[in-house]
Amino acid sequence: MTSETDPQDDELKVTLARAFDAAWQPFIAHEGELADTLENRRRLAARIVAAARSGQIEEEALSEAGLIYLRVLAEAARLSARIRDVASPDLAPQADDPRNQAFGPEMVTAMSTALDRCLDELPLRISSDTVQLLSSSILDEASRGERDPEKLQLHALAILKSRQ
Repeated sequence: MTSETDPQDDELKVTLARAFDAAWQPFIAHEGELADTLENRRRLAARIVAAARSGQIEEEALSEAGLIYLRVLAEAARLSARIRDVASPDLAPQADDPRNQAFGPEMVTAMSTALDRCLDELPLRISSDTVQLLSSSILDEASRGERDPEKLQLHALAILKSRQ
C-alpha cells in the first residue's frame, strides 16, 4: 500500500475496518467499558490508517500495531494517576514546583505526541517491551519536568539506543 492507494478502494476499507475491530475488542475487554470513548476510537483509527499509509497492508499487523498503541496510552494514563496519588514527600505535588504537578491534559498530549513520534521512527513491528520502555522513558522524563514533545521523544529514543 502506498500513498497512491485509492482511498475509495473497498478492499482497503474492509481491511482497515477488520483491523480496527480486531484491536478494539481485546482493548475494551482488557481495559473495561470506561475505555470505550470516542477519543480512544479516534486514536485507534488514526494509528491504523497511519500504519497502512506507511506500507503495512496485513490486517493482523495493523490490528496489533493499533492495540499496542492503545494499551501503551492506557498504561501511561494509569502511571500518571499513580504519580499523582503517591504519598511520598519527594513526589507529592508542591504548589511552587511545576515539575511535581499531576499531568494535565496538555502534558498527556505532549507525552502522547512524543510516543507517536517514537513509533513513527521505528519499524512497524516492534516488541511490546520496546514500546513499554519508550513510554516509561517518556513518563520518567515528563515527571522530571520536561514538557517539550520533541525532547521527550529524543530522550526515549536515546534510552532505547543505549539498551541495544
